Amino acid sequence: MRATCRLPRFQRSVLFVISIALSGCSNGTQTGTAPTPRAEQARTALNWALCPDVPNTQCAGLRVPVDPAKPDGPKFTLRIARVPALDPRRKKGVLIFLPGGPGAGIVQIIGGDVLTESHVDELRREYDVVSFDPRGIGESNPIRCAPNAVPSPHPPSGRAPTADQFAATRDANAALFKSCYALTGELFRHLSAMDTAADVEQIRLALAPKDGLIAYGGSYGSHYGQAYLERYPDRVKAMVLDAVVDHSVDLPTLSARNVASVGDSFDRFARWCKGDVSCALHGQDVDTVYDSITAKMPLTRILVAQFLSAGNNPHFGWPIIAKMMAEVNRGDTSLLKSLTATGSGATASTSEDPSARAGKNGLFPGVFCADYGPQSDYNALLPPANALASEAARFVWKFWDSYPIAHASLGVPDCAGWPWPASNPPHGLVVGPHPNVMVANPAYDPATPLSNALAVWMQIPQARLLIANVDGHQSWLLSRCAFDAELRFLENPSSTQRTTICAK
Repeated sequence: MRATCRLPRFQRSVLFVISIALSGCSNGTQTGTAPTPRAEQARTALNWALCPDVPNTQCAGLRVPVDPAKPDGPKFTLRIARVPALDPRRKKGVLIFLPGGPGAGIVQIIGGDVLTESHVDELRREYDVVSFDPRGIGESNPIRCAPNAVPSPHPPSGRAPTADQFAATRDANAALFKSCYALTGELFRHLSAMDTAADVEQIRLALAPKDGLIAYGGSYGSHYGQAYLERYPDRVKAMVLDAVVDHSVDLPTLSARNVASVGDSFDRFARWCKGDVSCALHGQDVDTVYDSITAKMPLTRILVAQFLSAGNNPHFGWPIIAKMMAEVNRGDTSLLKSLTATGSGATASTSEDPSARAGKNGLFPGVFCADYGPQSDYNALLPPANALASEAARFVWKFWDSYPIAHASLGVPDCAGWPWPASNPPHGLVVGPHPNVMVANPAYDPATPLSNALAVWMQIPQARLLIANVDGHQSWLLSRCAFDAELRFLENPSSTQRTTICAK
């Protein structure tokens, strides 16, 4: 979904197409009640200092258990960051951004120029704006893997793997996962959304113990939000789930929805080119050009799918895709190389530690496989893949892809060779009525299709629904109307009607 010249805001938010042991569930309406005195006693004093890698932002470390089910067991330090409210006297509370990806952290969510794109400067008029490096990411005990165990990526061919090729992928992944566990330790087995939800509760206790959670979760952050809602339903004061991951379906279904949505977005891009003279491919058959350039340069498959998440953004969306395709079709690869560097930069680790750089290749499947389980049965994957071959033939390679960092894509084989059962297996949400939750999505989101959001909305009785009539990933970033409506909801959930339709 994401992974990302300067990365477009959409690609920063989701670099991959890009997202249970239940406790505290209730059948009654939840209203974000204040925590108990015992919870208040759990508040931890934090030592804030300027973040060394995020300008004008304060960072602190919070000790949390590796296994939330064993609060007295081994702990690690979770890095959290805040941009303080401009006027403490007007502050309404603490607003927490739940990072997406999985793989995004403080730098990608509220760092540098992202402050403006995520509306942080507006939000801090009334809130302390907070985010964090999720477990295994950034400075929160990053996952480490053996560099020589990272599989070497191959350009996507557009063809399904053979059974032998799938077995080779499974075995290579298994070796990678084994090295990640050896170098990281038990944390590698505790990367599920439920584990991160427990960390979010520790952040709330440390920052706002007398208030309920106010949070925005985009992309995979929406999955963290759903897990929090299940585990701590009475602690949610207001929550927006945007660009939604649906955890009620298995990984092949989730991936198939993504592939079909990418195909739909490509069709919309082709129709735009047909009707808009500014498109570099105007007057040409876009499908034919795509088939030609991907046959000559398979890497173009990756870039087209990746940059569709920027919608019609003039710098990183449809216009730049059309220009790149037109140039490659003429034999000019200069823009292709530039965009490849941009896309690779979005997903690559900046760590000086080789094992931490390699660890990004373990982190992404580590999260997904903890939530969706191993996917090692080749024959079971053939029926959904064959169905996609007729529905979205140009992008079915994404279903079979197994290089989430190199190709910025979620593929079912990412979890081939995962050695443990899902610790947070797919299931329908078990929550009572919750009018203080809003589910939001762009109408045409290639990374997280609207069908995901509608499915999740129907699992949360009395939740609000917002649909932004825009192309691309995350309504919060794409539509001013959507952002304004979501902010009003976070400030006062009862002020928002059952459904909201937004334009740009």
